[in-house]
Amino acid sequence: MRSPDELAPLLHSLPLFASLEPEQFQRIARTVRVVKLDAGQMLFQRGDPARHWYVVLDGALKLAIQAPNGQEKLIEKLGPGHSFGEALMFMAVPSYPLAAIAVEDSAVLAVPNVEIVAVLKESPEACFRMMAELSRRLHGLVREIEEVTLASARLRLVHFLTNLAGERKSGPADVTLPEAKNLLASRLAMKPETLSRIFRALTDEGLLQVDGREIRIPDLARLRTAA
Repeated sequence: MRSPDELAPLLHSLPLFASLEPEQFQRIARTVRVVKLDAGQMLFQRGDPARHWYVVLDGALKLAIQAPNGQEKLIEKLGPGHSFGEALMFMAVPSYPLAAIAVEDSAVLAVPNVEIVAVLKESPEACFRMMAELSRRLHGLVREIEEVTLASARLRLVHFLTNLAGERKSGPADVTLPEAKNLLASRLAMKPETLSRIFRALTDEGLLQVDGREIRIPDLARLRTAA
């Protein structure tokens, strides 16, 4: 279990907490708790009352929509330092619109909404910082939705891989998929078998060398052109 002193640097790094006065910060720090999750364990499901928002300390969680037939649409994967659920505290009767599930053994910091709202009422600066962060994340999701909607499956995968390679435009690059291929397929709005076919096709064309989650791109410019 992490002590309050160990958690303080993480709390201070979050946009909301960065603008708090010391007394306000201590009020929040005293109310948070660490929740440990086993791989595959659900933190909350869609429709549960939203009494907390969370920060990933260790491991990784996925936010997903689960259909009654068992199919799952991955919305976002979150690693250490990422927070989620903040916007729900502003709802009259907040409930989680998605399920949160541990991808691996994980630990999250649970921040109670009641205390946060009380502090926000006292701190306009904290409110504006939170609005800016939520706006940034919203624009990022909108861009991702646009790419998923408008681009072909092959182009979406190539765009994802070249983004992993950073700002380089040409030459070879080695990248590591940040998640298992079934999760990547869900993120890119395609079936796992479709993703496998595209990987095979790009490999057969000499555009990729695939070893599990390790991907070798012989020439970034050629891969972009072929997409």
